[in-house]
Amino acid sequence: MQADQDRPTASIRIARAEDADGIARVHVESWRDAYAGLLPERHLLQLDPRRHIIGWTRTLARADDRRHTLVAIAEGEVVGFATFGPAREGRPTAEGEVYMLYVATDWREMGIGRQLVQAAFVALWETGSRAASIWCLAENHAAIGFYKRMGGQRIAAPREEYVGGAVFPVVGFRWELS
Repeated sequence: MQADQDRPTASIRIARAEDADGIARVHVESWRDAYAGLLPERHLLQLDPRRHIIGWTRTLARADDRRHTLVAIAEGEVVGFATFGPAREGRPTAEGEVYMLYVATDWREMGIGRQLVQAAFVALWETGSRAASIWCLAENHAAIGFYKRMGGQRIAAPREEYVGGAVFPVVGFRWELS
């Protein structure tokens, strides 16, 4: 979808407790859309926005977690979100990671994902990270293309993640922050 001149751009800010419903909606919608054919269908069908709302409400009630969650707001609603923090799985201590990056289907290809990643990178830099990584399913070609266009360098060592009752290969991309 190309940017529509009548559609306002998104603003990026730290998530608030009242964003839980919107984050849960984007989270479930994005998984069902982006991972169709990649993850088990039964897993995608059982995703329950109400359970996600409960989880996100708990997460955003904790000040530290809220500080590490960004939302993109457009037309008065959450249209995307990103979570970030210290890198996982043996990465250097001065490295951060974007754990989740999702944009609502109707708002993709409008620069919102780029805005969220850049804002997360700034926040990571401000907390001492000098590099950042993002991981995605090895078969998620749309995400891989996006991270390459964003200038990410492929991490040589892939890893595996357990999702929906199965193990899947994931690949990582790394950026030097400056």
